[in-house]
Amino acid sequence: MKASVQYNDRKGHASADIAGIDYSQIAIQCNLEERYTIIGISLYGTDDISVSLICRDNEDSTDEREILVDVYPAVELTVGDVLERLNVTINISNNEVYDNPNLDTDREHTIELLD
Repeated sequence: MKASVQYNDRKGHASADIAGIDYSQIAIQCNLEERYTIIGISLYGTDDISVSLICRDNEDSTDEREILVDVYPAVELTVGDVLERLNVTINISNNEVYDNPNLDTDREHTIELLD
């Protein structure tokens, strides 16, 4: 799955913990029935984050072609409903060397405020 925004100015990577999330309960809550199987989620926005479910359409998919659908349920979902924890990193430098998903920081440092 690929993230995309209008201009794709910067790209990055995301990781999430979902161990405490019951997606079968979310499917029931969103009335997906047997037609759709949740395979992912999509978050879009900044102040008001839109949550949609990326689903396999079990009726329209075939052995030759899987049909994926971005489902916006009538039930409003929050980020906390679909993720336990989320980490997003964005390469703002446009230097391709920093687009490597295996690149990691060497340490953390907190800058203190001056009195």
